[in-house]
Amino acid sequence: MDLNGKVAIVTGATRGMGRAISERLAAAGATVALVARDRTALAATEAAISQAGGKASAFATDVTERASVEAMTAAVLDRFGTIDLLVNCAFWGPPGSLERTDETFWDRTLDTTLKGPYLCTRAVHPTMRARGSGTIVNIGSLAGKIGEDNRTAYCAAKWGLEGLTAALQVELHPQGIRVHLLSPGATDTSFWRQNAPGLTSEQLARFIPPETIADAVMWVLGTPEAVHVPDIAIHNFRNPFEGKGSPFESEG
Repeated sequence: MDLNGKVAIVTGATRGMGRAISERLAAAGATVALVARDRTALAATEAAISQAGGKASAFATDVTERASVEAMTAAVLDRFGTIDLLVNCAFWGPPGSLERTDETFWDRTLDTTLKGPYLCTRAVHPTMRARGSGTIVNIGSLAGKIGEDNRTAYCAAKWGLEGLTAALQVELHPQGIRVHLLSPGATDTSFWRQNAPGLTSEQLARFIPPETIADAVMWVLGTPEAVHVPDIAIHNFRNPFEGKGSPFESEG
C-alpha cells in the first residue's frame, strides 16, 4: 500500500506493537509522528526509521495530559500541515489483582489506556472533520472481551476502549472519518517479559509477533472507504497458556 504524502501519528511508538506499526507505516511512505514519553527511546526509533529510508519525527508527549496532547497535535500540524491517520497504541497495564488495584494504579491504567485515546482522538478530530477524511485505529486487546485473572484495571480500560470505538464509528462516519479497533491476543512485547518472567520458550513461540499487528493495520488501511470493518480480533494460533493457567496467578 502506498502511503506517500500521508501523515500518521502513532502513540506508544517506541516499543512492541507501536514501534512495529510505525516502521511499517514509514516503509509504506507515510511520514510518522512518533509519540511517547521517553525521549531517548523516541530518538532511537526515529533514527532506526530514518536509516531504513523512512520519514519520522519524534514528539515527546504524555497522552494522559490534555495540554501535552494538544501541544503535540499543534506541532504535527505546524510541521506537516495535515494529519491523515491516528493509531492509538499507548497503554499501561501490568498485572494487578483487585487487592493490589488501589486508586493510583487504577487511574494510571485507565488514563493511559482509555483516556489517552480519547484525548488524542479529540485533538486530531477538528482537522480530519474539516478535510472530510481521516482514519483512527485503536489497538485494543482480547482482554477487552474476556475477563482475565489479575488484570482488573486493564480489562476495564480495554473494554472501555471497545465502547469508545463503537460510539465513534457511528458518530464520525458521516464526517468521513473511519474508526477501527484491532484486538490482539498475547503479543510478543516487552510487557510479557517484564511481568511474566516464568514464560517458557515454548510459550513465547506461540505469541503473536508485533509485525503481525502492523500487517493488520495495513490491511485495514487498504480496505475501500465505503467498507465498514468491524472490530478485528487477532487470536493466537495456539494459546500460550493452554493447560498452564494464568501467568499472573502468583501475583498478590
